[in-house]
Amino acid sequence: MPLPIGYMYQEKALGAGTVGTVQHYNIEHVPAGTDVNYGVAIKIQDQAGVVADKAPIFGITTKRGYAMGDDYSAIEDDHWYKGEDMGVLTEGAISVPITADVNRLDLAAINADGTFKPAGAGDTAVGHFLTAGDKDSTAIVYVNLTSVNTTATATPDVSGAGK
Repeated sequence: MPLPIGYMYQEKALGAGTVGTVQHYNIEHVPAGTDVNYGVAIKIQDQAGVVADKAPIFGITTKRGYAMGDDYSAIEDDHWYKGEDMGVLTEGAISVPITADVNRLDLAAINADGTFKPAGAGDTAVGHFLTAGDKDSTAIVYVNLTSVNTTATATPDVSGAGK
């Protein structure tokens, strides 16, 4: 039986992939194209979600509500497995892993592994941080992704043959 993961026994910092506020948010569901960690930026490739290495992004992976395992030690290394239908936040606030210290209201950018950092010179921002955070922990980032700044690379298949 899966172990539920709620807010009990939670530290002050939210775990990666936890929805960060009770305000409006939107979650889409896409198949995982590879194994994907919680709280990382993804893009769509071959009709599946894979880790994004640069902006623009499709969204940020949520965590599941249960652990894949039979004891609490399974929680720490849990992630979305290739082929699973994973939740992806496209609008709202979510806790993400950060690789540098961030301040509240800093613009957020992504690293090549889909984790987050404050946007610097030449980075494309994907959102902004609602909370401050220390390097190698988590912070809450707000995104409102509506396919902005996206350039199509091919003509879409509208024939229905790709379904």
